[in-house]
Amino acid sequence: MFVLPLLPLVFLVLVTVLPCHADEQKRPKDMIFSYVEHPTMVNFLIPLIRASYKKLDIDTHFVPQPSNRNLRLVEDNKVDGDVGYMRIVLNDYKNLITVEPPVIMGIFTLLCQPHIPCTDEILADENQTLVVTSATQKGLEQGFKGELKTQFYTVNNISLIPEFISMKRFKYAIYPTSEKDLWRIKTADYQHVKLFESSLYHVLNKKYQFMADDISQALQLTLNEFAAKNQTKAP
Repeated sequence: MFVLPLLPLVFLVLVTVLPCHADEQKRPKDMIFSYVEHPTMVNFLIPLIRASYKKLDIDTHFVPQPSNRNLRLVEDNKVDGDVGYMRIVLNDYKNLITVEPPVIMGIFTLLCQPHIPCTDEILADENQTLVVTSATQKGLEQGFKGELKTQFYTVNNISLIPEFISMKRFKYAIYPTSEKDLWRIKTADYQHVKLFESSLYHVLNKKYQFMADDISQALQLTLNEFAAKNQTKAP
């Protein structure tokens, strides 16, 4: 005799809660992504992300940020995601997700002035200093398998790191790049040594977990399209 009066109340609760949940799961019309000013981000990853989200009828906007701020903005839900980061630097962030597939293979390089010793043994020398960003230092500590005893000088803008070497302000630096842009440091201004590779992934705030599979499919389709276009251009 007490069950029947409760049914309308239960129904009212469900009607009230479910539409709110449905609204939370609705795809946004616009999304904002941070990125660091690096040639691979600007010339490859931003066009890739823009084209992928266009397949989902989502407009994208991109804001450059210092490397010590961009992931924190995603973590704090100030922007929707980041164009791309190596997964090895994301361990301390609880509100981030990475989207499969990896969008490009990143390469950690040791950048050196010309005409000085330039091997990975430099990293074991406590008397040497490496210019890094906070993210590249974390990636180096996670991914480098050798001895690491150098001092670190941290900067916020990764695009300045090659300039510090070419202008001879520092002897050594850690500079992440990719095969697409490795040619940029194959000049008389630098020596470089490949240290290790690490896959780079598109990054989102975890509130978008519900659409990660759709984004993943769009990314893979766009990657295939880009690869086919490059094959067409090849001689």
